[in-house]
Amino acid sequence: MKALGLNIVLGIKELISNPLRTFLSILGVSIGVFCIVSVSTVFDSMEANIQNNMATLGNDVLYVGKFAWMPEEGQKEYTWWKYKARPVVNSDELNTIQNEAKHSSYSAISYSTNEKAKFMSNTVEGARVYAVTYDFNKLQPIDLSAGRYFSLSEMNSGLSNGVVIGMELAENLFGNVNPIDKEIKIGGRLFYVLGVIKKTGQMTTGFQFDEGAIISYNYFTTYTKIDDNTNNGFADPMMMIKTRNSNKFQDMKFEVEGILRKSRGLKATEENNFAFNQLEGIQDKVAEIFAIIRLIGWIIGAFSLIVGIFSVANIMFVSVKERTSIIGIKKAIGATNSAVLIEFLIEAILLCLIGGLLGMLFTYLLTKLLTSALEFPVFVNMFNVILGVLISVIVGITAGFIPAYRASKLDPVEAIRS
Repeated sequence: MKALGLNIVLGIKELISNPLRTFLSILGVSIGVFCIVSVSTVFDSMEANIQNNMATLGNDVLYVGKFAWMPEEGQKEYTWWKYKARPVVNSDELNTIQNEAKHSSYSAISYSTNEKAKFMSNTVEGARVYAVTYDFNKLQPIDLSAGRYFSLSEMNSGLSNGVVIGMELAENLFGNVNPIDKEIKIGGRLFYVLGVIKKTGQMTTGFQFDEGAIISYNYFTTYTKIDDNTNNGFADPMMMIKTRNSNKFQDMKFEVEGILRKSRGLKATEENNFAFNQLEGIQDKVAEIFAIIRLIGWIIGAFSLIVGIFSVANIMFVSVKERTSIIGIKKAIGATNSAVLIEFLIEAILLCLIGGLLGMLFTYLLTKLLTSALEFPVFVNMFNVILGVLISVIVGITAGFIPAYRASKLDPVEAIRS
């Protein structure tokens, strides 16, 4: 340990005595480590944000509609024209599932559209309006900052023109005025504000409540017809069904399939005219996409590290050349080949570790910048810190071994004469 400590001290002194050479070597390594660690950090944070947002809807929820999220089993391409011709889910089917599906707990329908929202002289174009049934807030958490959510009677009667609005929509329409119980116009119709949703940010699952509004689906359908031809067949109300027991998810899925097939009068030989979607499949696809992106980042970073390796190796060859006579004296007074080898290897590793730490510092500064610019936190996890250190050590050993080996094999007499 004493010899190791001495070698570290000598290595540091040598690096300090040649600041320009040290800086140039550090720069190559730091860029390579920065490329790899920053790419890994940013995409780890993005994937975590996407997966967490999806998790809010749960892996125990079945989504039923016209369109599949991905090509259905046995299909190589996305047959949107086939999905477009399917019938939409409706309230009668929802009620049947709520009464007959024993493995389900909560279920709801959600349909979204863009409308103009107005309060007095303030107008918001393209506000996202979600027409939902009662149990929607049990399937998609709704956290209110003011007011209240719909009651069961308000949702089911089809007569309630209440609305729950997002924080940004409330600020744009009302400013500093309390919006609760105020009347606003959405799509030219009057609604009274029941509550305001806390700011949530853009959700990767598709819901955007900040600039949106939630109204009763049953009230919405009293003045808007939703059928197979709405929006040229692209209208797709989504039915969400949560299982009572996550271990019984497949049982619930089979149960719902039978109820819908019976409700729609499908024969045994006919295929389903509805799509089953699950978040688990999307999460797996997201993981695959990010794995490919990380691989690309590694390839880019590897080229930077190769440049760094050659840079450090070149500097170490120069260092060995300059210190040849010193090496000869050390060997003449008893220094072993392994001692000389370790001395130069430690110097190369120290050089690369400093470069790696500098690269990770740049990564940390980047995370602070991105966190302030994006709507989700970007963070350096412990795995990426360890990754940066390991890369630095490996680069140091790779770049320094050949120069260190040559130094250890020098003949002391010839070295002193040089």
